Amino acid sequence: MEGLEQTARLLHMIRERGFKPGDKLPSERDLALEFSMSRSAVREGLIRLDTLRIIESRPKSGIYLQPYGAERSIEAMVLFAETNTPLSAAEVAQSVELRSVLETEALRLACARRTQEDLQRLQELLAQSEAVVKRGDSLADLDAEFHKAIVAATKNDVLLRFINVFYRMSRQRREIYFDTPMQSKRSHAQHLQLYRAIEQQDVEAGLRILRRHLKGVDTYFRMFFSEGPGADAGAPPAATPSGRGAPGKGKAA
Repeated sequence: MEGLEQTARLLHMIRERGFKPGDKLPSERDLALEFSMSRSAVREGLIRLDTLRIIESRPKSGIYLQPYGAERSIEAMVLFAETNTPLSAAEVAQSVELRSVLETEALRLACARRTQEDLQRLQELLAQSEAVVKRGDSLADLDAEFHKAIVAATKNDVLLRFINVFYRMSRQRREIYFDTPMQSKRSHAQHLQLYRAIEQQDVEAGLRILRRHLKGVDTYFRMFFSEGPGADAGAPPAATPSGRGAPGKGKAA
């Protein structure tokens, strides 16, 4: 069994049984029996959750669920997304807010620091995107690559790492977001506008376009990343209802 699947099963067990922060979890032996897994496989999954500060293994005491707070690793949030274990409402709202803050500053820096190589990379992505749009295919992957290329133009590798985390977290949701050709077409059109602003080093125009570009995304990810706006920020992750849909006209990811 793959490591991610082991970890996913443990996360789903925690969610479905309603464990609260501080609660003691079943022992490694009991989990192995319940999941029909070897103890070494269970141990591997538990070590990963411990490393990400989701659980705490206390010698001679047991395994305990950690609080959902600032101590939790960002990688834990990525793991939740990759295993379809929803984030809390607060984590969703704060993640979307952080993305907006970081990409806004990235746009400013990219306008000032972009090189011909950066512009060429953006042009290549736009050409690929145009072909995708003409075929009526999804722009999900190229959308992420375009935004990351803008951040790469800032020449700030730490900033790029933070943005990479968000796009890893949002991969599955973006695939749903771009499930219609019209959504890909709208996003591509706004990417073209962003490129022109960066090329001309027009920060104010770029910021206007970016704010409009990200506005609909906030609502979308709050809806599909979590249980919804009424979710209890301190509660354990719960199942997300499946659904499809896109924000209103003119809004892109």
